[in-house]
Formats: sequence, C-alpha cells, structure tokens
Amino acid sequence: MPGSWELVRRKSVLCAFLHVDVTSVAWSLGLRNLLPPEMAMMPIAGMPYDHGRNVACMKALECGADYLFFLDSDVVPPRDAVLRLMAHDKPLISGMYCRRSPPHAVPVMIKNGTWFTAFRPGEVVEVDLVGAGCLLIRRDLLEKMPPQSPDRGRHWFDWRVDCAGIRPQGDCLSEDFTFCKHVRERMGIPILVDTSVHCKHVGLAQSTLGRFEPCETTPVT
Repeated sequence: MPGSWELVRRKSVLCAFLHVDVTSVAWSLGLRNLLPPEMAMMPIAGMPYDHGRNVACMKALECGADYLFFLDSDVVPPRDAVLRLMAHDKPLISGMYCRRSPPHAVPVMIKNGTWFTAFRPGEVVEVDLVGAGCLLIRRDLLEKMPPQSPDRGRHWFDWRVDCAGIRPQGDCLSEDFTFCKHVRERMGIPILVDTSVHCKHVGLAQSTLGRFEPCETTPVT
C-alpha cells in the first residue's frame, strides 16, 4: 500500500536551458547533479533569446508542467535549487547569479534603476528586474499573463535592446528584463530573488558575489 506521500501528485517541472555557446565542464556537471532528477529537459538553441524562451513557455503549457525553470548554459545552480525555489510557492522567483561583464561580480538584479547589492546574503528580496538565468515561473503566471507585444508575435518575452527610437528608452531592455517589467507593472506580481540559491556564472572565468576568478570545474552542490 502506498504511503501518503505517494498519493500526492508530485509537481512537474520543465527545465529549459538557453544554450548560446560551448558549455563548460562545470555547467555540465551542475546540470547532471541537479534535483529533482525527473524534470523534463528542453534545450533551446539556434533562435533569438526571446523566441526561444517563448517556445519554452508554450511547451510548458502544452505538456502540463506545473513550473517552468529557465537555466542558462553558463549558470551553475546549487544541486537543490529547483526544490528550494519551488518551496516558496510564488508565481515567480529567481536564484541569484552575478555578472561576468562590467560591473563584475554584482548580482544580475536591478532595483530603483541600479544593480541591487543592499541585501543580507541568504534572504529573499524583492527587486524590479532580474535575469532569467536561474528563474522559476509557476504555470498560472504563464496562463494569465497578457501578451507583451502581439504585433511582434511576442507573448511572454520580448527582446527590445535594439528598439531605440521605436520605444521609450526605458523599454529598450533584454527579453528577461521586459518580462519582469511586464509582470510587475501589468500583473502586480513581485519579482523575487532567493539570494541563498547562489549560483556560479561561468565561462573561462566565474563570477560569484564579490569575486571574479578563474573557473573551477567542480559543480555547486
């Protein structure tokens, strides 16, 4: 006879990883080590960032996933990152990873127009914008979100960096930032970051909070 835990349907997760370059050993080991092992995996490559992320959103809805987890192919999360983010049961919550380009080693999250660093490591913080490199989105947010740019065929994510002169300068953002802006302003949903889910941002070098150094090949566990 099954135990009570077996009678409750496990939450399903589609893990979509945006692949833009050659992956590192550190990232590959981190992905292999990631829990829960029953996650469905969906690589995204060969298409614009916003289009790839929108395809992943459609696939998550089609396959009945309870959550969509975006993991970029240069972000190495803690082994239990997905479980810890799911435990918050929020429409949207991100892990924390830091910039590999100037300004180095500051978290990829913005509040009040600047890179946000005024937090105690380990706490959950609310910001205005966050990158989608380690981002968990609950299904109901995808279902309820009004289209961002139906004229451009962009429902959830819309790359606008090159839209200067077409849109207000404050809207000329990357696809993950426009997503956050739309969710926060149109839906009133807070953009949350669990800073205890501290990822490495890896390439030939790796970025962590306050440090930018040669890449290690061991995964975060």
